[in-house]
Amino acid sequence: MDVPARGSRSKERAVFDSADWYERSINWSARLAREIPVLTEVLGPAGRVLDAGCGTGHQASALAQRGYQVTGADASEEMLAVARRTAAAAGTAPRFACVPYGALHLRLGGDFDGVYCIGNALAAAGSRHAAAEALAQFAACLRRGGRLFVQILNFAAMRDQHPCVHGPRVSHVDGREYVSLRHFRFAGEIVEITHITLWNEGGWKKYAQAGRLCDIDLETLRGWCDADGLRVDALWGSYDREPLDLERSVDLILVATRT
Repeated sequence: MDVPARGSRSKERAVFDSADWYERSINWSARLAREIPVLTEVLGPAGRVLDAGCGTGHQASALAQRGYQVTGADASEEMLAVARRTAAAAGTAPRFACVPYGALHLRLGGDFDGVYCIGNALAAAGSRHAAAEALAQFAACLRRGGRLFVQILNFAAMRDQHPCVHGPRVSHVDGREYVSLRHFRFAGEIVEITHITLWNEGGWKKYAQAGRLCDIDLETLRGWCDADGLRVDALWGSYDREPLDLERSVDLILVATRT
């Protein structure tokens, strides 16, 4: 899940308090293997795309390697510093800018061929009001006919799970194995999330961080799309393009076109 460091310039995405620990909690090769084929299918031939809430920039670099002109925007300077290192190591040159969701169109302009916001970054906007404003910015940044790709968790299937725990997921960094779990607790429109990462370094150690997401349901997301001139083309429950099942799907993936 793409979430940034504490101390970012807005309230959006303030879930992880360290970009370094965010990196350690994700198996990037496995994640990109799921995401990039679907993103390239939806975005179409290489063009100008905006990674809204780009985090540490792995998707931006992967798409840049495939010929896309990528702009990665995030509200966290710490995340963007890692993103620039990620791009340099991959030999790619996406443009990265420290821009909160509310200023995307003002700062970056329109006429993007595609906008994508994944890894729960929309739910990390801070509130439903902020998420609605973010989606309006995504639409404004798109040219007519441009495609939007949004992925968040399917919160509808999670609300009745007690406890609601996702994982474990395993990553390897510098020869060491890290195991991460996420615990979710619903409180009105807020989802309190706790990340716990475990590793063995002369004995078991842990790193924990807590933050908040906003609970976004399908009908709310559809309503925002309608208001912003976005035609919903597809709803999937995973990156395997399975039809969305609100009772069982892990993800809520929405594909739309600006009309």
